[in-house]
Amino acid sequence: MIIRWAAAGSALAGTVGAACLAAAVAGSAPSTYVSESGVPGAPHAGLYAGSMVLLATALALLAVPARRASWLIAACFLPAAPLAGVAAAVHCSPGCPLPPYETPAARDLVHAAGAIGALGLCALAMLLYATLRVGPALRRRGRIGILVAYPPLILSAAGILLAGRSLFTGVMERLALAAVCAWVVLSSAAESRSSAPPDPGSR
Repeated sequence: MIIRWAAAGSALAGTVGAACLAAAVAGSAPSTYVSESGVPGAPHAGLYAGSMVLLATALALLAVPARRASWLIAACFLPAAPLAGVAAAVHCSPGCPLPPYETPAARDLVHAAGAIGALGLCALAMLLYATLRVGPALRRRGRIGILVAYPPLILSAAGILLAGRSLFTGVMERLALAAVCAWVVLSSAAESRSSAPPDPGSR
């Protein structure tokens, strides 16, 4: 029962958090970084921070059902949650400057480390689902995550390193976030269904 409620709570928090993040970013220029929506004074800075807290909650709750598959997978989600919380609590400075083409302040690096760390751990969880000896449904879930989320994640990182602030980097970052959020929500929903007690009428 605890596993089922944790999975359901993760799906709910992830869905609302992803929707709030999309609303916070909507209207911003696609060449900007998503984190710029959380800078104090931005139109939806509070909504952005709230969305990150909800997504952090979703990751923490997802660690509960993930433990059934492997403690290694749960160990990815547990630190990913506070890292996402860091991205909510520590906002970047205006423009969210990032190296190597801009000069960041200390808080820019802290914010970026939190966001990138959370995304990286989610990507690692996908890889573990796909490669560890887990059930076929869980392995398929990991492979879907790799197929959908890895390309924009890799291209987003390449954009930051090779192009800096640009339309390409901004679009890839948005696609990567959308893919990871969708994977977390769908994984949580699947865990909730698999943890549900059998329907007596189906016997």
